[in-house]
Amino acid sequence: MEHQTLLYDTKLKLPEEIWNSNDVDKMIQVISNSNDYLKNNWGEWMKARDKLIIKLIFEQALRPKEALRLKFEDFDLKRKTIRIRKENNKIRKERLLPINEKIIPLLVSYVNFPRYLWKGSKYLFPSFQNKFLSSERFKHIFREKVIKPLGLWKKPTTPSKSQTRAYTLRHSKATELINKTGIYTVANILGHSDIRSTKVYLHLNKAQFEHMRNVMNS
Repeated sequence: MEHQTLLYDTKLKLPEEIWNSNDVDKMIQVISNSNDYLKNNWGEWMKARDKLIIKLIFEQALRPKEALRLKFEDFDLKRKTIRIRKENNKIRKERLLPINEKIIPLLVSYVNFPRYLWKGSKYLFPSFQNKFLSSERFKHIFREKVIKPLGLWKKPTTPSKSQTRAYTLRHSKATELINKTGIYTVANILGHSDIRSTKVYLHLNKAQFEHMRNVMNS
């Protein structure tokens, strides 16, 4: 890890909360055990959908918007890549990510449901109201069917700002990655066009923090 870097040259705030892989596994399990879904094929399909979305956002460190707008053709299982389209992110740049193999079981389970459930949609997560599941709709699902049942819900500090949100899945993975590899690799995975956006995670980098501790105590 390169220690010759400024931690405080950005105005970005620290992530509100950090979840780990065990927390995400609990989220997947709470959906599996939920009684809030229809007791039929549609309900089981929606369960599989919601579990896959959570796993995708976390394991691929995607923006929720990027995950929700994925199309079937964006996945290349032969090359094990996912295409993130430029129109689905704020920097308007396309990127190619290697598939995290941890998502494959949930992906296979989901796409093996009968094809009529997609009603011919080219999107992986279609909606009856729109072409794809909206960010607002998934925010509601995530809050009511995952965060609240797990006791993780925190009252918003302002009416429009929740401390527990789907975007925290991306923040959490970014924090995990910054503790494993270099900042530029993490920036490329996250799709940041400015390294200053990635530097916010250095605040939570264990090696960086221990280096400062050792210097202060030496």
